[in-house]
Amino acid sequence: MTMMVRQDIERKAVDENSWRYPGWLVVFAAMVALMFGPSTVAVLSLGLFIKPLEVDFGWSRTQIALASSIVSYTVMVISPIQGYLVDRFGGRVVILPCIPLFCVALGLMYYMPAVPWIYYAAWVAIPAIGIGLFPLSYLRVVSSWFDKRLGLAIGIANAGIGIGGTIIPLVIGSLIANYGWRIGYLGLAGLVALTFPAVWFLVREKPGTAPRKGSKSMVPGLSFREAAGSREFKMLVGVFLLLGLINTALIVHQIPMLIDAGVTPQRAALVQATFGIFVIIGRLATGLLIDFVSAALVMFVLVLGATVACALYAYGVTGNVVFLCAALLGMVLGAEFDVLSYLLKKYFGMKTFGKLYGIIFSVFQFGAGGGAILLPLMRQASGSYRSGLLVFTGATLLCAMLLMLMHIGSRNRPYMQELAKN
Repeated sequence: MTMMVRQDIERKAVDENSWRYPGWLVVFAAMVALMFGPSTVAVLSLGLFIKPLEVDFGWSRTQIALASSIVSYTVMVISPIQGYLVDRFGGRVVILPCIPLFCVALGLMYYMPAVPWIYYAAWVAIPAIGIGLFPLSYLRVVSSWFDKRLGLAIGIANAGIGIGGTIIPLVIGSLIANYGWRIGYLGLAGLVALTFPAVWFLVREKPGTAPRKGSKSMVPGLSFREAAGSREFKMLVGVFLLLGLINTALIVHQIPMLIDAGVTPQRAALVQATFGIFVIIGRLATGLLIDFVSAALVMFVLVLGATVACALYAYGVTGNVVFLCAALLGMVLGAEFDVLSYLLKKYFGMKTFGKLYGIIFSVFQFGAGGGAILLPLMRQASGSYRSGLLVFTGATLLCAMLLMLMHIGSRNRPYMQELAKN
């Protein structure tokens, strides 16, 4: 028996419950790649550049922060396109060419002139060029390897976004402080470049699950029409529209909201750090739980926690309870896309995973853009955040109800899972 045959037999004998299973290397490589993907370097890092650009170019904070909305709506447009590409060609094929292109796009920000329309055009181009690097591509690859430990695998991979969100402010913030914002963009490009070896050597679909020659006919699961027409998919769309509306607005406005309530800026920053820590905890804990407990039920409990947090914030809570509120909101943000990826595979299989995920992520971004505008507008109209937060409390309660209906309905409709296996 040749060495290659023996290795093949050993690989098949190791299942996903063992850390020797090759899929775990894919998971950790995806986690590293997501640490420095566009979700962190093109979204979470924007705040690092607001003050330096304000000083250097003389722009207002509103002008600079508009880039955040531009990125959200650009991602909304490109997400279904990413889903189509991933379903047709596979995650690895879409990811690899985007890494060097994304690095170049970030590096060119070094030459940014003090011309607002060029700045805004850049924030349309950067996420579009990095289209293959948003989580969908990596989650499609990771999901192809797992069934019994799918939740844990997705949770570990997605934790990369939270880890990157912690590392990037430290590294890039230091570069900006010492060398200026232009070097900061070169630093971001360098961090992205570091992910290429891990992706090249380790990120690939499980043999037999990647589309071949652009055809997805051999990939198991429901057709797009069957999945998109299902009750479960429509409810997922509603859930993630509401989650987008709530979560992004609260991330952006949590610090000013706390300061309005009488919390000191230093304590508000500590609350925001607590939020970030619980995003990571939420990803990992949810990943562990949903392998053993209904994913919709787990999310239902977490969203009820967010309902409590919104209600407490609405009435100007201060003291140590603010840390509880931040933790509850962080858990929801950490859990949401773990749950989405898990449910899409369990309900519909892998055949059109990318398209389905892309549509829901697009809906989420639409809600995010709307929520980020709605909350400050309601504050302006009423003089406080209370009215907007009470609306968000009702929205989270509605979201929780939809999740409970999904949990009950999936138990009564097992044919969804059977179709997805065939």
